[in-house]
Amino acid sequence: MSQPRTTMIKRVGDQTKPGNWDEASVAPAGWDDVRRRLREGPGPCWLSAGSGSGPHVRPVFAAWTGDSFVVASNPGARKTAVLRTSPVCSVAIDLKEMHLVVEGRANRLTAEPDLRRSVAAFDEVFSWPTEVDGDLLTSSYAAPSSGGPSFEVYEIRPVKAYAFPTSDQFEPTRFNWK
Repeated sequence: MSQPRTTMIKRVGDQTKPGNWDEASVAPAGWDDVRRRLREGPGPCWLSAGSGSGPHVRPVFAAWTGDSFVVASNPGARKTAVLRTSPVCSVAIDLKEMHLVVEGRANRLTAEPDLRRSVAAFDEVFSWPTEVDGDLLTSSYAAPSSGGPSFEVYEIRPVKAYAFPTSDQFEPTRFNWK
């Protein structure tokens, strides 16, 4: 994956700036730091996608593969139906020292090499053991609200991302791959 174009999100108004704010010493977040945090195991992740009846937001395991996220979803889940018909989505992630929002498009993965890459990401990031079963993943356990195995896998490649500091350690930052 290519490096994104990085720009600071301008703070407007004195109340948005840290007490000792010095414009010359402020830096945006670095994408390499974001990628490292994603592989260390993120905190809660939320997937948001649009549907004809309004926004659909659900907690997910969004595992970073190195250049995209993979998300597993039971074929009968509403989340799956929404992603099939309206793949434009975002993932919001708590990375402890930053909040990250990634916008992209969900595409279903069905090829064995892609599913094996997903298995490796789920195991590395969340210690969730999954196995390829045809064009799905299966596991001996899953989140109680997941509907249980088996799972379709969707890949979300970032188009834009936004990093927000939790304690002013960097400036709010926009990443753009367009």
